[in-house]
Amino acid sequence: MDTDPTGDRGGPEVDAFRGSEPAGGGPRRVLLVDDEPGAADLAATHVERLLDGVETVTRTSPTEALDVVREERVDCVVSDYNMPGTHGLELLEQARAIDPGLPFVLFTGRGSEEIASEAISAGVTDYLQKGVGRDRYEMLANSVENALSRRRAERDLREVNAKVTAIHEFATDVSAAENAAEVFERVVDAAEGILDFNRCVTLHRRGDQLVPAARSASVGEDEVRTFAVGEGVVGATAADERTIVVDSLSVDPADPDALEDPESPGRSGGRAESDSATGDPDARAGAEELAEPVADDIRSAISVPIGAYGVFQAVSDGYAAFDGGDVEFAELLAAHAADALEQLETEHALRAERDRLSALFEDLPLPVARTAGGDGSERRLDATNRAFEETFGFSEAGNDYETIREEVVPDDEPNIDPAAVIAADEPLRREVRRKTADGLRDFILNVIPVERPDETIIYNVYADIGEQKRIERTLRRLHETTREMFRGGDREEIAALAARAAVDILGFPSSGVRLYDPDAEALLPTALSEEATEALGERPAFGPGDGRLWDAFETGESIVVDDLNAVDTAIGYGEHRSLLVVPLGDHGVMPLGSREPGFFDDTAIQLARVLGANVTVALDDARRTAQLRDRDAELQREIDRLEKFAGLVSHDLRNPLNVAAGRLDIARTKIDDDDALDELARIAAAHDRMEELIDDLLALARQGRTVDELESVSLADAAARAWRSVDTADATLELPERTLAVEADPERLRTLLENLFTNSVEHGVTESAADAGSVTVSVGALADGFYVADDGVGFEIDPEEAIEYGTSNDPRGTGFGLAIVREIAAAHGWSMDVIDEDGARFEFRTDR
Repeated sequence: MDTDPTGDRGGPEVDAFRGSEPAGGGPRRVLLVDDEPGAADLAATHVERLLDGVETVTRTSPTEALDVVREERVDCVVSDYNMPGTHGLELLEQARAIDPGLPFVLFTGRGSEEIASEAISAGVTDYLQKGVGRDRYEMLANSVENALSRRRAERDLREVNAKVTAIHEFATDVSAAENAAEVFERVVDAAEGILDFNRCVTLHRRGDQLVPAARSASVGEDEVRTFAVGEGVVGATAADERTIVVDSLSVDPADPDALEDPESPGRSGGRAESDSATGDPDARAGAEELAEPVADDIRSAISVPIGAYGVFQAVSDGYAAFDGGDVEFAELLAAHAADALEQLETEHALRAERDRLSALFEDLPLPVARTAGGDGSERRLDATNRAFEETFGFSEAGNDYETIREEVVPDDEPNIDPAAVIAADEPLRREVRRKTADGLRDFILNVIPVERPDETIIYNVYADIGEQKRIERTLRRLHETTREMFRGGDREEIAALAARAAVDILGFPSSGVRLYDPDAEALLPTALSEEATEALGERPAFGPGDGRLWDAFETGESIVVDDLNAVDTAIGYGEHRSLLVVPLGDHGVMPLGSREPGFFDDTAIQLARVLGANVTVALDDARRTAQLRDRDAELQREIDRLEKFAGLVSHDLRNPLNVAAGRLDIARTKIDDDDALDELARIAAAHDRMEELIDDLLALARQGRTVDELESVSLADAAARAWRSVDTADATLELPERTLAVEADPERLRTLLENLFTNSVEHGVTESAADAGSVTVSVGALADGFYVADDGVGFEIDPEEAIEYGTSNDPRGTGFGLAIVREIAAAHGWSMDVIDEDGARFEFRTDR
């Protein structure tokens, strides 16, 4: 804001500043440790291919792995068990000593119940055995994703809880401020340090004016000015004492009909749009209210009232930069600041009126004890007011100064020296704990000295902060319960923990959790506290139109009813008079009730929302875990089906085929008729055809399994061996340099080359060719792999169709040769391209 209302651009300036946004995270880093380099690299290849946003790091020794954990960011560790010098569980212990919360997946080929038990006891995140098959790496990827998601969720929870805790620590801190200017300064400091708002201001209300009180370091003095109450966003916030959130501010008063385009950050035209944090239509700011020119670098703003004392405002140069969480935390900061200002106002009134305090002594609502004494004389209890007697259970009648001090001040609480207060001639303010009629409670004690001609009077004024301390303890217990929810199992267990936490930790009279069943399209009574069952009885499922529980679920907004008897309800609520319904995202709702009208105050609602947010995150995690568990089970079923298929082909089909072939041989010995023998020959040919199909089907099933053990293979040697095992007629083979090596399973690489050579020899020439045996097959290197090509006639069908199962342009072929090539490539994690140009060419990309 400019101090000049018109500025240099011929119009008033906006009352807003930029708020910082969270930094982007980048890829998640997974460290894979295995003393076998090929195993670590293979696992890394699969994890990066199967998971989005993941970057892998491989190390072949625990010592090198610990250096990575110590010096770099690592989000998850996947480690073998049996490694030279240090086994996997010793690495776990050493890594956790560096990063206690680091997820650690033990992925080992040495599996046993003893190792599994030891791993679980040591606290591994997950334990998986290596095995044959691509599915094992899918299960590893699922385990890593689960671990990363849980770590992210726990980190998010820690950030939210840390922010809430920091704000409540701010409440204690700001309550110790000595004047209003210090309160406004601390609000800006907290907004920068806790909420990461880097352009914000506070304005102090003085009559009908809002005067700048404090500003961020990034805000220049010439950017702020005084506002009248009702003027602009700041003025509207103060006038109505309501929060205003602006997603897009106008920067071109000459073009009021243009709308800000959130997709065009550089556009400067636009009409102001605003939205209340609560979603209340009455809280929306009109265009006229915001129709003041805006600084070029400001687009969105949040403006929050600090009670009746002023306004806090933050802005951003980004569109819609402030979300619901920003609003809630900013409102919480402002509420604590308003409480501190109200307390200061009270204390100021006490100081201003301390000469008249005796006349008001009895009617003061705060507990007060008055002591008196002259120079060198002992202090005596002069008087106590009614609030003191009600709070502590003592009065000056029949009790002296020392007696009450011994009864009220705990043994471990330091005493306040009256002589030092008198010598300083300044009021003393301190947080203390005192024994009251209801037990130990926390207070802010104001010790106010008043000099008289013959003695000095000291007023000891107590302001109760027990509720604030209770909230801090409650937040700590909620955090512990949230961790227990994550250690829990399914949704029902989380719901039961949440229902008990609402009663045992938050002190609500009754609670429940209803989870949504999409099949029934209803909210089911999943967990109901004993207290709720007693007040409500057995509860049915609720669906659309069934009152406020469904409304809260559908809108995602909390609903509070202070007196159920005073409103119409679609369903009965038993003996309850108050109702609070907290939504749990798309999982359901948490209804809370009380037999007492108006039970849920602002503090109770805020704590219930914190619990609801934590329950929602825990339910999200449980759903992800269940989905991954189902996926693992589906993969295992697929493995079992493939094994059963291989058994069926190799045993159940081949045995009757052998019987048929044997019977056919017997039949030949008993038949002399040439026609009949010709028919038997046709049957024998069909049997041979079936044998070929069975062999190819078995090869397809086996070759498609994921390759687990890789070794460096000379491509020239492998090609030479494969060529010798194929009937190549007069075809010619051109080999690559012997230095060209491929990381592969040697036998499956040989099978791949054999099938490609057979394809070139059998399909690379036509019967009408002048020289049917002149085809040349070449094997060579690519920048990221290798190729096999021939100079034959190429494909007579679409190349992509040629590698499908059962497709062949030779009526005598099975159509499985190139399909098996494709499966072997996929099992290695290679990509395969088929090119029909001057012959057939097959390219394999191995560096993926």
